[in-house]
Amino acid sequence: MNLSRIGIFLVACITAALLFTPVSAADSLPLGAEDALTGELVGESVCGYLLGTNDLSLDEVSDAAYVYVMWDGKPKTVTDMTGRSITFYRPVERIITNNPDNTRLVIAYGDGDLIVGSDECTIDSGCVCPMTDDSELICEECWEAVTSGGLNNLPLTNDRYTPNHEQMVSLSPDLIFLWMSWEDQADDMEERVGAPVFVAGPDFTYESVTDHARAMGEALSKEDEADELIAFMDNKVTMVTDVTVTIPDDEKVKVYFAPRGAKKGFYDAKEGRDFTRTYNTYFPLEMAGGINVAEDCADGNVNVALEQIIAWNPDVILVSCSTPDDAGVDFILEAPELQSIQAIQDDRVYNVFYPHCRGRPQDKNLINVIYMAKILYPDKFADIDMEEEGNEIMAEFLGVDGVYSEYADYLKFPNDQQI
Repeated sequence: MNLSRIGIFLVACITAALLFTPVSAADSLPLGAEDALTGELVGESVCGYLLGTNDLSLDEVSDAAYVYVMWDGKPKTVTDMTGRSITFYRPVERIITNNPDNTRLVIAYGDGDLIVGSDECTIDSGCVCPMTDDSELICEECWEAVTSGGLNNLPLTNDRYTPNHEQMVSLSPDLIFLWMSWEDQADDMEERVGAPVFVAGPDFTYESVTDHARAMGEALSKEDEADELIAFMDNKVTMVTDVTVTIPDDEKVKVYFAPRGAKKGFYDAKEGRDFTRTYNTYFPLEMAGGINVAEDCADGNVNVALEQIIAWNPDVILVSCSTPDDAGVDFILEAPELQSIQAIQDDRVYNVFYPHCRGRPQDKNLINVIYMAKILYPDKFADIDMEEEGNEIMAEFLGVDGVYSEYADYLKFPNDQQI
């Protein structure tokens, strides 16, 4: 029982001692009943536990006290991002996350110490706290501080494709946060593990990012923290959009965005992506004032022909990058097939922060709003200190100062590109 529950239990005990002298203490607590728990019922149950006249456990009476004080006597019911209803009968003290985007928000809301297990991309790669390609930790303070005992020391509860239900059961979670793409496993996981499963995650629209933040806040009873985080993100966004909204459409920069980079050339047959994979919508690019040349393509991600990119003739090409030795920009600049493109002729091909990491990392995509704006319109955003903004954003999500500085030093491109 954590300190908050101990405090609430003591409040209930004192209340019971002052207000109630039970004749016969309650033997059960109807946490799932239609009617709310009353102060009298909780008081009787607490006194009965203390006097040894009922069979209730300490967990049962403390849970009842928590429900009575914190949730007005009724278990808390929330709706996840797929429309499933989840009911909590006790406070959340042990959390499993199965992807980095949900891990990041748990940490942002100050509950990192409640995480007892997570996925391999959270604990064995740089999707939350940065890591090199050689698995060396970047900003060790981040890895040590965001969870109890260190992020990389958490038990592994799933890999890319498969949950380890037995490991989850052994960790006795009160709540599991499940990635949106695993939503078809939610009910089965809930039954196998015996814990509520909350499905949540963002896509590449800003509305989904704020919806995700709000939904996670409600599940964790951190609504105020969610409002504060959304206000922080809104402030960073409007710092850019207040400027870009004033740019006439005929003066905006045409952009081709390669969200999967160009490490393996134009097209990677194995993964089905790289330079010719793009998105028809990406909110950082749109907020930064760029005209996405692929905006009329089919919804979501799409592979396009090289001839189509040439026909679009973008003014700027943005290539995602997650390692310092990524040769994508040089490859694109030197490709004979692309020399007719205006961006190539003007040497306006740039690396930007990778928008994926087993999900859509909220911090890096928010950073891209500002970074892309500085690339596309350097004169209009010359006064923005990228390092200062990056550190503020990553600290808001991770609670650690200086993470961006160390990450940018590793990547090199944020410091080398003169924008």
